[in-house]
Amino acid sequence: MDEMTDAQLVAFFGQTGDMRHMNILVSRHIGRVRGLLFDMLLSHEDADDLTQEVFLKAFSSLDGFDNRAQFSTWLYRIAVNTARDFMKSQEKKNAASSMAHEARPRNCSLTSADPLVTREVLSDVEGAIAALSPKLRSAIVLTAVEGVSIREAARIEKCLRATMHWRVHQARKLLRELLAEHLDPTQGG
Repeated sequence: MDEMTDAQLVAFFGQTGDMRHMNILVSRHIGRVRGLLFDMLLSHEDADDLTQEVFLKAFSSLDGFDNRAQFSTWLYRIAVNTARDFMKSQEKKNAASSMAHEARPRNCSLTSADPLVTREVLSDVEGAIAALSPKLRSAIVLTAVEGVSIREAARIEKCLRATMHWRVHQARKLLRELLAEHLDPTQGG
């Protein structure tokens, strides 16, 4: 059974209802789905919760999978949409958190050997990613973090490749601006 394609596993599950087929699909894709969700949400707890939600949504709507796209593309689309819905519901909470993040003093240099600097840089990167719109965030996470091609990311997002190229370009541009003090030692506090 492990050598079966995703499409075959879905088809056999539809025919037999044998959960072993679904267990194989989950084991194949859970790591990447959870990783995508974490990279979009920047929270282990939220990523864990939403990973379960994504697979529940996928299995309850398997009849919507029609083999025109790869199973992974279809599953990623569910994951991205689930993450976006979650981000919208948490928008006020994130806005308050973002304001607190911006109020922190910024007077460190990457040349410092202080481990707090590393934590601050990581925090700044996470804050910069969190500041991106959901569409820009998913574009940069899919392509730069998950290693998905522009073509596949466009399929996941149901947009034109040119649109995905623009989103990735915009996300990189905004991240460069937000992280300028870490990229250019002559800038910053």
